[in-house]
Amino acid sequence: MVWPALIDFEASCLPEDGFSYPIEVALALVDGSSRTWLIKPSEKWQFWTWSDEAEALHGISRDMLEREGLPPAQVLEEMKAMTGGRTVYADADLDAYWLETLADAAGEPMPFPVHYLGEYMLEQGWTREQVVAALKEAERRLPNLHIARDDASRLALTVRLLKEANPPVTP
Repeated sequence: MVWPALIDFEASCLPEDGFSYPIEVALALVDGSSRTWLIKPSEKWQFWTWSDEAEALHGISRDMLEREGLPPAQVLEEMKAMTGGRTVYADADLDAYWLETLADAAGEPMPFPVHYLGEYMLEQGWTREQVVAALKEAERRLPNLHIARDDASRLALTVRLLKEANPPVTP
């Protein structure tokens, strides 16, 4: 069985604050490997919203993005390579929106669809109690929030803990 890849984005503002764009993305695999990319803002986003509140949450400044961010097309290509054809899941619909926004800025199609993680957990037959217990343990191990690598890694760890505690039944 090929286990999924988990994705998480950080953005220029909170959704309720305005028109946000992706500034950081992370992919994590169930084996524990992960990668994070800072995204150099596209010219298309120059008049979109930047929130000081969001910056305080994720700790990423505009100057940091200009200095260390990679162009959207490069980020997309490297993300696609890392997924290796795995199905990609997120815990929020916004991650699919930000991937689409990133792809649009690069003038490229979305490199892969982003599915909702809850659907995957249902398909695996994991109960709510099992998921809650695994998520609590993953949060204990990776408590930092609003850091894309930790958020994606926490989701991947949750899947790994579920897999280890509740292996698939083979007939």
